[in-house]
Amino acid sequence: MGETNILKYLEKTSPQALIDVLNSDLEQTAKRYNSFCQLINDRLAIHNSLHYNHSPIDPGFNRRTRLDLIKNIRNLNQAFDRLASLLNQSPFRKVDKGQIIPYNFTAWIDVSIKLTKEQINDYIKQVENVLKELFDFKIKYRLND
Repeated sequence: MGETNILKYLEKTSPQALIDVLNSDLEQTAKRYNSFCQLINDRLAIHNSLHYNHSPIDPGFNRRTRLDLIKNIRNLNQAFDRLASLLNQSPFRKVDKGQIIPYNFTAWIDVSIKLTKEQINDYIKQVENVLKELFDFKIKYRLND
């Protein structure tokens, strides 16, 4: 039922409006990801140079637009791979919690252009929860003081 709503929404939305939403979502994700990586530095003293750059998507809704979107999503996947890798290597990770698995954003390209900030931010929330556990763990055992 939810899919029908998405399809109706896409039918009524102009290509330009859709690209504006994608650009806005990716830009917001870049800001949240980068501030999150800074939080890791500040709170856990796990120094990293992680950074995700959003390059604006071409507004023409043509081949170039698709290539821009693919490039953004590939960069997003790589950014979250590096983030997961960093957190998995961290001495603060609780062993019984298992590995942090990066979300695969590439799947969204083949289905349609349905990348939404809710999905991206849900993933960031999951990682933030893991970070909170790590931070609580650090405080509990007075690590890295």
